[in-house]
Amino acid sequence: MTKNSPVLIVDGHLDLAFNALHHRRDLTQSVQTLREREDIYRDGVTPKPLHVDALRKKVRVGDEGIATVALPEMRAGHVGIVLSTIMSRVQLPSNFLADGMRTQAAAHAIGQSHLHYYKALEGAGELTFIRTTADLDDSVAAWQKAGAEASSDTPIGLILSMESADPILGPDDVQAWYDAGLRSVSLTHFGSNTWGHGTGTRGGLFACAYPLLDALAAAGVALDVSHAADLTFWQLLDYWDGPVHASHCVCRALVPGQRHLSDEMIKAVIDRRGVIGMVLAEPMLNPAVNFDDLTTAPAYSTRPMAAIADHIDHICQLAGNNERVALGSDLDGGFGREWAPVDYDTITDLQKLPGLLERRGFSTEDVARILHGNLLTFLRRVLP
Repeated sequence: MTKNSPVLIVDGHLDLAFNALHHRRDLTQSVQTLREREDIYRDGVTPKPLHVDALRKKVRVGDEGIATVALPEMRAGHVGIVLSTIMSRVQLPSNFLADGMRTQAAAHAIGQSHLHYYKALEGAGELTFIRTTADLDDSVAAWQKAGAEASSDTPIGLILSMESADPILGPDDVQAWYDAGLRSVSLTHFGSNTWGHGTGTRGGLFACAYPLLDALAAAGVALDVSHAADLTFWQLLDYWDGPVHASHCVCRALVPGQRHLSDEMIKAVIDRRGVIGMVLAEPMLNPAVNFDDLTTAPAYSTRPMAAIADHIDHICQLAGNNERVALGSDLDGGFGREWAPVDYDTITDLQKLPGLLERRGFSTEDVARILHGNLLTFLRRVLP
């Protein structure tokens, strides 16, 4: 790459289908169009007439956050390859989140809808599924060929991941998901679910999780340890001997809270040749926020994109190299522009990261590894 050319970005965690179906966003449209459809406040307080295409006349507005991610902006920002999720969880009643399912059958149905959304985008030429190393190499080559001229003719490469394994009905259901393209799974999410304890809870895996792990390993799926409760994390690594990564996590040593990885956890992922994806969200970047008590989080972001360099540097120091850190932005993943960095407007702005990191002392080669190289290396271990 040259100083004037965009850097290929491989984002290890986005929730594209969730945004499209749960928030009813047409991600083929621009971010500006999405905002116009959802903006009901003129001054942040006073409602104004709904956009004619708002589709939100009978539902509560505001929970979706201010949109920042859409396919046109992803292409403009050279976010050419992504791990994007099937995301639906079984959840007990909670005051924290209200988008979970009551039953695993319902979570399975939502998960299938996410899969078919991605299939529809593939049919329209918007994205292409990456199931094998050959597919991965083809997608990288397409983006390298496109260079700064990437357009709607350059499909985004999709590696299918799953955040919370509730859509998998059991071990016998794993092969069907794998055949559909699933290549990475985290067993838990917020709260406790079918398989064990996740963020915000104390406890470990349930007994039924172990046959599921066996089936995932046999199929060749990578294990994502994001959103695992502490005991769950260590039980997973004790039992699992396949590829491990943390798709979207930061350092507990810098920002408090069980949602983040302790130094011991980071070292464990490093020892397994895994990668850790950096998240661009206020509760992950602000040392004054304790994720175990999100009332400590401000209503709007205070931290710049450059704050992620502290976490990158911390992981590099623990690893002794820069080969174990990547990007897992989680942008528009349950939040929007209000919790994204202050110098970020849309996902196109990820192209600011090379300059920000270089000003922190990372070389051009370091930046390339962090923004795509390390995750590509990991994926080549995972994909058949």
